[in-house]
Amino acid sequence: MFDVAVVSQILWTSFATSSYFVLFAVAFALVLKVNKVFNFAQAGVMTCGFYAAYVAVRLLEWPGFAGLLAGIAGALLMSFILEYFGFAVLRQRKASPMFVFIFTLIVSQFISYAIMLVFGTWPTTIFASMFWPVTLVGGIAVSAWDVPAIAATLVVLIALWVFLRFTRYGQFMLAVADNADLAELYGIQKNKVLMISMLMAGVIVAIGMFLYGSRAQVQAAAATELMLFAVASTILGGIGNIWGAAVAAIILGIVQNSSILFIPSAWQGFLLYAFLFFAIVLFPRGFRLPERANKLKRTIRAPDALVTKQEG
Repeated sequence: MFDVAVVSQILWTSFATSSYFVLFAVAFALVLKVNKVFNFAQAGVMTCGFYAAYVAVRLLEWPGFAGLLAGIAGALLMSFILEYFGFAVLRQRKASPMFVFIFTLIVSQFISYAIMLVFGTWPTTIFASMFWPVTLVGGIAVSAWDVPAIAATLVVLIALWVFLRFTRYGQFMLAVADNADLAELYGIQKNKVLMISMLMAGVIVAIGMFLYGSRAQVQAAAATELMLFAVASTILGGIGNIWGAAVAAIILGIVQNSSILFIPSAWQGFLLYAFLFFAIVLFPRGFRLPERANKLKRTIRAPDALVTKQEG
């Protein structure tokens, strides 16, 4: 029999730590949905975001909020470079999806080794201490990190939903995701939309890495393993379904962390690869939800000039 208090504590901690897993999965799923790229270079963006925050907080001794902004700036810069000098050029040259995928792997590893040359291979954290004050709530230890992390994740998810649902460029992103060529016929600037998608993903992963780096030690190569978790969540949640990826990330995070009840903690990393293996074997083309008919017509808001021209 398992102790109820122990199980409850593990479930709560697992749910709280799933916050950054959700952000990584949502960012990966967003780029895959809109840009149609399995962007493993996101690991490099995550690494840049973390070390920018690390430099700001640990080396320059800036406050935590300033460190978060520095992390976002670092991730945004890397995302811009990646899209403008990488993906945009490859699209112009009509590179094959396989070539683009290899490109993302190379970029990810290049950034990882470059960071190692500058900062070394020792793991580090954004703050000098990873110990947070703890409050007992109904017998469950809730740290001062848990609630802000969950709240930050909810704010990001709500903001993303509002952007995609109610803003003009959010609708443009959905239109490009459905059919980029048709969207251009309606006057939507595809390249601009793809850039916005990359930048938004950069902001999301920067926040995720700030949360992760304020709770766990980070090495330059750590983002690669986190990326694999995001890939598994995206596949299991349904390719093209951003919110499904978020739910899958929560479930996988709870399962992985709760596995300590059954197997030694040293084997938790093995579960990640098990998730990824079964996701690929069982869903080689991804677990896809039925597409809604005429979605493009509902999501595209043609510029007024084009509408007037068509009516004329």
